[in-house]
Amino acid sequence: MNFEETLNFVDAIVFQQAGRHLSAPEVTILEGTWQGMTYDQMAENSQYSLNYLMRDIGPRLWRLLSEVLGEEVSKTNFRVILERRLFSLPVKTTLSQLIEENPNEKNIGSTSHEELDGHVTSEIATCHNWNETPERSVFFGRTEELATLKQWIQDGCNLIAIRGISGIGKTALARQLAEEIREQFDCTLWCSLSQAPRLKELLASLQKAFSGAQSEYEGDSLSSLMSYLRSSRCLLVLDGVEAILQPNQLAGRYREGYENYGELFARVGEESHQSCLLVTSLENPREIGWLEGESAPVRSLILSGLSIFDAGEILQAEGLSDFSSWRSLVERYQGNPAALKLAAKLIRDLFNGNVAEFLEREIFVFGDIDKLLAPLRRRLSELEREVLYWLAIERRPISFSSLATNLGLPISQGELLEALASLGQRSLLETTTSEAGKSLFALPTMVMEYVTSQLVEQISGKVSHRLKLSSAFEDTIELTPSPKQPTNLSQWFDHTFEEAWQPVEALIANPRILPRLRSIYHLRGEDTIKRFKAIRLPESQKQVALLVAIAQDCDRKIGIRIQLQPMGEGTVLPDNLTLALLNESGQTLREVRSQNQDNFIQLPRFRGEAQERFSIQIAHNIFSIKEDFVI
Repeated sequence: MNFEETLNFVDAIVFQQAGRHLSAPEVTILEGTWQGMTYDQMAENSQYSLNYLMRDIGPRLWRLLSEVLGEEVSKTNFRVILERRLFSLPVKTTLSQLIEENPNEKNIGSTSHEELDGHVTSEIATCHNWNETPERSVFFGRTEELATLKQWIQDGCNLIAIRGISGIGKTALARQLAEEIREQFDCTLWCSLSQAPRLKELLASLQKAFSGAQSEYEGDSLSSLMSYLRSSRCLLVLDGVEAILQPNQLAGRYREGYENYGELFARVGEESHQSCLLVTSLENPREIGWLEGESAPVRSLILSGLSIFDAGEILQAEGLSDFSSWRSLVERYQGNPAALKLAAKLIRDLFNGNVAEFLEREIFVFGDIDKLLAPLRRRLSELEREVLYWLAIERRPISFSSLATNLGLPISQGELLEALASLGQRSLLETTTSEAGKSLFALPTMVMEYVTSQLVEQISGKVSHRLKLSSAFEDTIELTPSPKQPTNLSQWFDHTFEEAWQPVEALIANPRILPRLRSIYHLRGEDTIKRFKAIRLPESQKQVALLVAIAQDCDRKIGIRIQLQPMGEGTVLPDNLTLALLNESGQTLREVRSQNQDNFIQLPRFRGEAQERFSIQIAHNIFSIKEDFVI
């Protein structure tokens, strides 16, 4: 006796007594059980996840077979019971009788149009000529989130949004939810918006899908869709809604030509119907934000990272050792499933699975992590980027007033509030409360590491980025014209540097030295050329960095910034270290002096024209050195 005969027999019995055929995942379990496979092996050799087969379909299938066969059936005794049943009966007569009563036996594991029209579907459908439903994978955790989403659907929510940072598992959660609740709906459709279809194209694709289900859906208008959602109970999933939203703007704004999606979300959220629209996105469209509420028919789930326990399952599945260090790794990546998998692969390949050794390197943002988070960076407005950079420099929760002061940008408080709200929408901001009851803003750990790495690259000139925002206006010093020929600094614009002048990335190679990022924050941009020279102070045997940054202003004058910073692991300058600007005649134009715990000192920005000369003098106690420059 082969499995095909057994399957025909079981499907016929189920159809005769339960009024339905076996679904595709049920057939997968029966075939795997017949071949002696574990649930892990079934999942590996099919499109279904382990949790879905083992915890959802499996238990319900064995209960069903126990009812229709009149005895306890399980994975361990299924084959024995079926072989006994089939060999103890006149097989030919039994099968022919059952199949005659079940003429659609060829549809085992599939869903007919008639079933879609009047019964619960057994599989997730995809829009015809549309992106396919994402592949199933092993699903970890999310028990509470699934329970919350199921309760919202039970409450009759019209529209549910799942939003969160890249890699957090929005699509996987939506997929798992759709699998577990599909029997509550007449039809389940999944559409990916990754290719940013126009609303008309989406509605046309839905028409094809609903027409295949012999629905009453006619035409491609939004009103026709709403009519179908009222007449049938449908679960419609739109995955990756951020594709229709405008990048480089505050969260929730539509791309040009996609504004009519707002009407879709508004009507689905506000009008009465028996269906549910489930969307996943990095950020919510504005209509969802306007309509959502704890008891409203529109609700949003902000997806955070996995717990230590659930994230540990990922690390275990990836074959990592050193269990005692797992917590630190999970906290570093905030339980982000995708980031943990990428880090685990790197740890397994380069560090033989030793987590502690990887953590010692303190390099948490590498190529794959950068690619994971890059879409977020591309979506940010210019002001949002500035806020992120400064919060990364602060490295601690900061108040609204302190943030506004430190940014030093010509913006209103309202603009800053909008930027903070937008960052919160994108899950890039954490808000806490001080002892005095004031709100404090900070970056999540993984975001902080990523933004810091981006800031270091931008300061060092590895990232070409023309800043549109400028810092507050400040006084500048004009040099006295001189007829002498230019050298040195003018050559920097041709990327010709003397050997002693090093690239600034060598100075900020260790991003933990955050005061350096603070001091160089306003020296970013592709038009600013930065170099530093190491200078040893004889008395203290310490080194300081003389940092020179130049940029060409719009009136063809050269703007110059001079700083002194500590080098190595040091974070503060020696006391009473002076930095002075001298003109060609040796006259001191400006002087600054370090005080207790200064992280850096700098001269006011000054400007000059080609052929002008100046000198920089550094003095500490009896030590003095002068560097001469020509523009």
